[in-house]
Amino acid sequence: EGLLGFFRDYAEGYMPVLNRDECIALFHASSGLLRSYSTAHCKSRTVTKVSTSSLEEGLEEEQNYSDISTAISLLIHLSTKDFIDICSTTDSNTIESNQVTDMIFFGLQQILPLMTQGLLQFPALCSSYFSLVSFMMETYPEKVCALPFDLFNALLDSMLFGMSHSDTFVAKSSLRGLGGLAREHLKSKALGGHLTAHADIIDTCANRLLQEVVFQSIIWDRLEPAGSALLPLAAIDMGRFANVVSAISTQFGSPEKAHRFQAAFQKLMQPEIVAKVASGGYEGRVNRLKFKAAFEEFVKEIHSFLVIA
Repeated sequence: EGLLGFFRDYAEGYMPVLNRDECIALFHASSGLLRSYSTAHCKSRTVTKVSTSSLEEGLEEEQNYSDISTAISLLIHLSTKDFIDICSTTDSNTIESNQVTDMIFFGLQQILPLMTQGLLQFPALCSSYFSLVSFMMETYPEKVCALPFDLFNALLDSMLFGMSHSDTFVAKSSLRGLGGLAREHLKSKALGGHLTAHADIIDTCANRLLQEVVFQSIIWDRLEPAGSALLPLAAIDMGRFANVVSAISTQFGSPEKAHRFQAAFQKLMQPEIVAKVASGGYEGRVNRLKFKAAFEEFVKEIHSFLVIA
């Protein structure tokens, strides 16, 4: 913990004035520290859920708080664009930008075994964690998609947990991260390997987004990022998305409501809009604005009659 704190404080205080060689030295030293920390503390590569009935485990969770918070702060400093740009400046003694991002993901991999949903109840730690994870998902979605499944799934679970969080910043960050992954897959089929082995990943994301966010009263303070995540998730496979919607409609108390529910989705997911999800430039902006307006109308319509039995 002491060394992590020293590195965090050093990065925070001196990074703005470090030259390229000093940034590279900080990168290598931080990489070594994280690897040593992993060897000493980490036993697995999955997010853990601590039983609140276990006092011993609860105390261990509290002790992990400081380490995790410090490590996340260090990783946030190392993931800044200025640091990455300086490290990757053309020179014989340079570091590729992907080496820096790989180190950030490695650091996240070390944090995840210690991260619990209990720790995510601490506001400062929660905000820092989701700030880092959503930034990496939005900025480097292709790298997230290429992670080993256990690590990828743990990060994805974090986003699904965060999107319904009471903190608006955490929720919006999570939704943007989720949308970034979906758009990357539409563009490059980056999730192909994971989907081959786990075909229901996107179905689960869409179902939870609808039931835990869109259909809940919390939707109004995260309306835009929720719509921006839902559209690419649906566009990945409209047939499977239709099955998700159909399954949800069976939870209504009457055929009339179920029909109205499905009709609202058909109106929302216009083929010409869905087909242009991955478009960039002017066409992409126009498409997003059209869907934004349609999604707000859809949410108002759904909430006017939505009562899930």
